[in-house]
Amino acid sequence: MTSSQYYHRLYPTGKEDDNNSGVEDLDSRSLTYLQRFRNIQVVVIALLFISNVAFAGLWLNSQMQGTQQKASDCVRPQLTFSISAIRYEKKRLWRDIDGPNPFTGKPRPEFDKAWRDIIARQWLSQSIIIFLTMVPVALTIKVHGDELERFSEGDTTLAFKDGSGYIAEMGVYHELHCVCWAFKKRVRRYLHLNHYYPNMSESDREREDAHIDHCLEYWRESAMCRGDTTLGTFFWRDGVPTSRVYTDNECVDWQALDHWARRRKVDMTDYSQFV
Repeated sequence: MTSSQYYHRLYPTGKEDDNNSGVEDLDSRSLTYLQRFRNIQVVVIALLFISNVAFAGLWLNSQMQGTQQKASDCVRPQLTFSISAIRYEKKRLWRDIDGPNPFTGKPRPEFDKAWRDIIARQWLSQSIIIFLTMVPVALTIKVHGDELERFSEGDTTLAFKDGSGYIAEMGVYHELHCVCWAFKKRVRRYLHLNHYYPNMSESDREREDAHIDHCLEYWRESAMCRGDTTLGTFFWRDGVPTSRVYTDNECVDWQALDHWARRRKVDMTDYSQFV
C-alpha cells in the first residue's frame, strides 16, 4: 500500500464552500436585522421628539392666547401692554378719620388739594367750569389702537387727528371722581353749604342731584363688579362684637399706576386735536 492511500480529503471542496456560504448568509441576516432594529429605534426616537416639540408648541400657544384674550374673558383686566403700570402689594387699610389724613376733616386748603391731586384736576370746558369748581373730573389718557381693541369691547372713541392714538379714561379715575363728587356735593353741601356753594340755584341743585345719583350708582356697580373678598375681623367692645376699621388687602401699587396714567394725560380743553 502506498503512502498516498493513507490520506484523503476530509471535506470536499464543494461542501466547504456551501458551509462558508451559509455562515455568510447568517451573518448578513443578523446584520440586516440589527440595522432594521436600529432604524426603527431612530424613527421611534424621532417621532417622540417631534411629538414633544409639537406638544410644547401647542402649550406655549395656548398660554400666549390666554394672555392675549379679550378683557371680557379676564378675571381681572390688566394693563398687559404696560407691565410697570400694574403691580400688587400687601397693604393695611386703616380708614383713618382721626389722624393727620388730608382726605378727611373740615374744609381747608389741604383737604381740597388732596382731592384735586389724586384725580388730576382738569376741566371739560369753560362753559361748565362754574359747576366743576372744587371738584375735578376723571383723568383722560391717550391709548393706542391695540389697547383700545383689547379693552373697549368694540366701542368707538375720539381719535387724535395726527393718528397717534385715542382718548379714554380708566375706571379707577372715574370712581375717584364720583367719590369726590358725591362726597363733596351731597354730604359736604349740607355740612358746609355756605363754604362750597353760596350761590347755587334750584336748577343747579337738580342737575347736581342727577349727577350725584349717577356717581353713587357708578360707585356701587364698581364695588360689586370687583367683589373684594378681603376679610375683616371683629373684637369685643363693651360686650358688643365690633369690626375693626382696618383690613389687610392686596392692593395695586397706586404710585406706579398713577405715574403711568399721568404720563399719558390728555389736555381736554383743546378740542381741535380730536377727529
